[in-house]
Amino acid sequence: MRRFPFAVLLAAAGCIHGSPAPQRDSNALRAIAQQERWAQDALSRRPDRTELQAIRSSDFTAVGRGRGELKRLLQAIDRATWIRNTAAELMLDDADLQLAATFDRAARMRADAIQAADELASALAEAKGGLTIGDLRPGLEAVRKAQASEDRIARLTARAGGRRLAPAALPVPRPFLASAARLVAANPELTRELDRLAPDDAAQIRARLADVNREKEEAKRAAPAAAPSPAPPAADEVPPPEPKEAEAPSPTLTVANDAAVLISKRIPRSITLREDGLFELSYDDADYLVDPQGKLVRKEAK
Repeated sequence: MRRFPFAVLLAAAGCIHGSPAPQRDSNALRAIAQQERWAQDALSRRPDRTELQAIRSSDFTAVGRGRGELKRLLQAIDRATWIRNTAAELMLDDADLQLAATFDRAARMRADAIQAADELASALAEAKGGLTIGDLRPGLEAVRKAQASEDRIARLTARAGGRRLAPAALPVPRPFLASAARLVAANPELTRELDRLAPDDAAQIRARLADVNREKEEAKRAAPAAAPSPAPPAADEVPPPEPKEAEAPSPTLTVANDAAVLISKRIPRSITLREDGLFELSYDDADYLVDPQGKLVRKEAK
């Protein structure tokens, strides 16, 4: 039986990277079991519908907890990819059905982690300060690594016993793109952050961003037509409202607008409140009548 450096295997398990793993060994199987336990733990702690709604409502505690769970779910995606890569390599010389079951189970586990992380990212994108483009970058990279892994698995030769491994399909459309587009649409200053992503991801997010903005404009145009005003009731059904007494004019002049300009240029001889509610700013050459807000109504020459 071939030997291999156990440290390399355990280092690969700790980094959760998509590189090929060495052949079967008890240490390798223990590493697979550990990665699977951690991934399952992340899935068991994913937020339920009530918690997702609290996150969308920007509940401070729920948002903080959700951000932590998102990181664990994104790690679970990488863990499942590593398990599939490692199991595929071990099956090269071993037709153990348990390895095959582990290989298939990791695909289902990764699909669940992707779905849960995508739903959580969507909720966080609606919360105030709940998400950044930097938070989504590990998810986009995890999906890209998973796709590269499945492409490699599709090219592998037959394993022990003539078994050929079937690649697992990833979700379509790609996860996290819609959340990123909604986040940038609500916070345009984040647009420059897209340049730090992979070019393909940035291009797809910008395309979705255009769709989000177009949907917003269409919703604005459709809003008046969607809620027509109800017809007024018949005159004999509802008594006419009682006339309201007109409010008395304000007895106080606010020194603003035109009044402020006039007073800043020349101090009037007097300021008088007239019966019609206007204030008279009296100068030698003319009287300026302004309303209580200081807006000029007319000028009366002397």
